[in-house]
Amino acid sequence: MNRLLGIAFGLFILFVLGLIVLIASTFTVDEAEQAIVFQFNAPVGDPITEPGLHFKLPFIQNVRTFDKRLFSWDGDPNQIPTRGEQFISVDTTARWRIADPLVFYQRVRDINGATRRLNDILDSVVRDHISATDLTEIVRSRDWRVTEEDLERMQLAAEGEDQALLEEVQIGREEMVRSILETARAEVPDFGVELVDIRIKRLDYVRQVQEQVF
Repeated sequence: MNRLLGIAFGLFILFVLGLIVLIASTFTVDEAEQAIVFQFNAPVGDPITEPGLHFKLPFIQNVRTFDKRLFSWDGDPNQIPTRGEQFISVDTTARWRIADPLVFYQRVRDINGATRRLNDILDSVVRDHISATDLTEIVRSRDWRVTEEDLERMQLAAEGEDQALLEEVQIGREEMVRSILETARAEVPDFGVELVDIRIKRLDYVRQVQEQVF
């Protein structure tokens, strides 16, 4: 009887140990996640991007997950001169995601590191495009037209302020923003990030520019 109890107890211990090893050998990746397996603090193998149950070596390997969902980037409003040297305050926002978690971890480590890199890249690209563009192109859409009749209704023609409004827009804000996005997109893959979109959230003008625009 004691022998049978000893065997049963031994089997129970083996079962518990096996269960612990099994739990330590498996991990799940959610649909909104991607993961990297680390062994002795060094990445092992390719990133895991498919959701479901996955395996690793127990006790010597650990897993770090990275979000697949979109992150928001909000830049600080910057005073930037246009091509005509009219200073405007530009407030920009963008959305991005982690496209390659291994490169992301190796280059920037975490969200804070990525945000610092995006600050440098996006602020620089926005500044370059704004300073190379006329104010009229920045504040107007390409398909927006102003006629002499419009000016007369606004009583601007007699004041000599109609020239900027009558100028034909060659690029327009939408095309300029698209160009900003393409330029920035070419730089961010270096740290495992995909830039989804970018928008000019707000433009503020100094008083002199406000009078000209309105």
